[in-house]
Amino acid sequence: MNGKIFYDLYYFCFSISCLALLFLAKLPTTQISSILLGILIFIVIFNLFFNNKIIIVGGILLCGFLWSTQNGLDYLATVEPYIDKKITILAIVKSIKITQDNSPDSRDHYYVNFEIKEINQKLIDQRLTISLLWNNNIIPAAGERWQLKVKTKVTHSNLNQGGFDSQRFNIANRSLLVGTIDDATQIESTKNVRQQLVDKTLLYVNLFDYGDLMLALAFGERSRLTFEHKNVMYQTGIAHLMAISGMHIILVVFLVNRLIKSVQFLLPIKLIFYWFPLLSAFTIAAFYAWLVGLNPPVMRAILALFIWLVLRFYKKSLNSWQVINRIIAILLFFDPLMILSESFWLSCYAVICLIFIAQWLPTLKKTCVKQSYLWQLLKLQCLLTFLLLPIQFFIFNGISSVAIIANLIAIPIISLITFPFILIMMIMSFFDCSYLAIWFAIMADLSLNGIFYLLEKLSGYWLYISSQYYLFSYIGWLIFIFYRVGIWRRNKILFLLVIVFMLSPVIKQRAEQWQIDMLDVGHGLAIVIRKGSSAILYDTGAKWQNGSAAEQIILPFIRWHNLSIEGIIISHEHNDHIGGLTTIKMHYPDAWVMSSSTKLNNDYLCKSGNTFYWRDLMLLILWPNELSESTLNAQSCVVKISDGKNTILLTGDLEKKQEQQLILHHKELLFSTILQIPHHGSNTSSHYAFLAKVNPKISIGSISRYNPWKLPAKKVLNRYNELKLDYYLTSYFGQVSILFYPDKLVVNTMRREIKSRWYHDWFGALPN
Repeated sequence: MNGKIFYDLYYFCFSISCLALLFLAKLPTTQISSILLGILIFIVIFNLFFNNKIIIVGGILLCGFLWSTQNGLDYLATVEPYIDKKITILAIVKSIKITQDNSPDSRDHYYVNFEIKEINQKLIDQRLTISLLWNNNIIPAAGERWQLKVKTKVTHSNLNQGGFDSQRFNIANRSLLVGTIDDATQIESTKNVRQQLVDKTLLYVNLFDYGDLMLALAFGERSRLTFEHKNVMYQTGIAHLMAISGMHIILVVFLVNRLIKSVQFLLPIKLIFYWFPLLSAFTIAAFYAWLVGLNPPVMRAILALFIWLVLRFYKKSLNSWQVINRIIAILLFFDPLMILSESFWLSCYAVICLIFIAQWLPTLKKTCVKQSYLWQLLKLQCLLTFLLLPIQFFIFNGISSVAIIANLIAIPIISLITFPFILIMMIMSFFDCSYLAIWFAIMADLSLNGIFYLLEKLSGYWLYISSQYYLFSYIGWLIFIFYRVGIWRRNKILFLLVIVFMLSPVIKQRAEQWQIDMLDVGHGLAIVIRKGSSAILYDTGAKWQNGSAAEQIILPFIRWHNLSIEGIIISHEHNDHIGGLTTIKMHYPDAWVMSSSTKLNNDYLCKSGNTFYWRDLMLLILWPNELSESTLNAQSCVVKISDGKNTILLTGDLEKKQEQQLILHHKELLFSTILQIPHHGSNTSSHYAFLAKVNPKISIGSISRYNPWKLPAKKVLNRYNELKLDYYLTSYFGQVSILFYPDKLVVNTMRREIKSRWYHDWFGALPN
């Protein structure tokens, strides 16, 4: 190998070594890090004398591992001392103000981001941000200084298969710390330039129906997006266009560069400088990046653009692969934690796909004269869509079936019309050119109106993909490579064998006979009982103003495992148990319903003594004795599920009096292998006599970490400990899955067996 190839290998090895952050269950201890550092020093000394390139590769791998893991340790060390504390901070507002004081919107609770400068009147030397739940009528504006007395918490994710991992997201964005405000005092009311421009732009944006989208494109502020607009963008696969990212930064660079080059035609030769358009474009793009809040995708784009300019300035003769290789390595050097960011992977993967297409399918260039631009764009979009399938399935668990058409419509219009008009509107509004600002705002609004008129016709065609089909998502790469190298013609058998391998997870038979999954839904309950591809639900979690556990947790889990819900059992009618019923029924209208409420449209009645069989499992109803018009904790539907060997006792929010009634009337039937801890571990339930009669091998409880009732109660946990009953709480373990085999049962939890990762740790104080 020559020197250049080795340099590329060095950059690549550094990037590869940072991948450890994705898979490590625990970050290395100080002792292990010290040993590895000693080995690294030895490698450096060794190469001073022998200069062995293979040893250098090993040293770079070790260096990258230490650098990335130490960044993770440093960030956690910065945050952890302030978790679950009451502190006084002096902080600068980072979030832009987009509503007026005392407006209807301002009364809703929402989070405001602050950059902390002092904690308990002591300066901090690390950069630390905190998101605070704001409920004051005085809305803070970007750049203001506030003194705040806060009670801190930490982002604690509901961990479930197929669900969104907020802990990983917040660590990637260094935003773990959140909190609530006890007292707030404004110290300095000076707004920064960003807020001043937002204030002027809002005067025009607020006049239009698509003002929420214009605000998102102008400043990257997506909190005002309406549910209808977000749903259309998600269903058609164009949501990426409304999040300020590398594409928008490149557009700014392109527009400014072209504008300055056009102006140079009017200047004398002595005033024309080769680097002036590029440097000016980069400077303005950097300012715009700051204006939109320097979110991680934008920071990556600016840094990547800077690296590209440096390489071009020094006239480095590098191909596309070498450039992207070095850019990725340098980005990870500046912030290794970005490797946890899904947007980082999506950006890098998309660029790699474009380079791959450009080099492996040169026919696109050769035929561009003969074929129309639209046809070329269609071919490129189709290729890109198929190559992006793996990352789409991994991040979004599906893909829009109309994404190709939607992007062909939206990308040119937003890139060439909407976004430039919004930029000009921002400039005109800043200089108080009202007529021009309103005219460009009208044009931007009309373009968005046209786009969404067409997109609304295409929405509703989202395809959800289960984890079994993930390997098959590489079919685009397979066809592309086999076609390009000619294997398709020479060896069709090999192609078919690879297809069969991709589909092997689909046809694989599972070893367990059946399984239950207690989902981590926060304060609420949702248990999936499944056998093969069929499932029934015991409770459906809570519903809140803008969503539900059914939408965000249960349905993604069901789709991830390619299950079909055949039945729903509702324990009682409290929101945290029945909230998602309407949503589940909307997606599975044929699913039967069982409850003890006369108000629900029941297919089966939950009444003591009733027996029901489902997929060779027997469901025996133990409580209540009578149906009720309104079912509360006392009327919780208690079901015992049995396969003839193992049994599960599902109790809902059963309380002490009902536990005593069960002992009185069903003493011999209470013994069970698995117990769902009643009433989320409240002290009103789980009394000694009841626990002694059930005597479960394993107890599982659905608990929210930060709940106002401080559940589970310490007294209850003491009872389980005194009786030596093993228990698992979703607040600590995440999703709890119990698999039943012919000769054993196995417990798997998200934080341990299923996906044990350092970024899934319980940060802050451990549960008592």
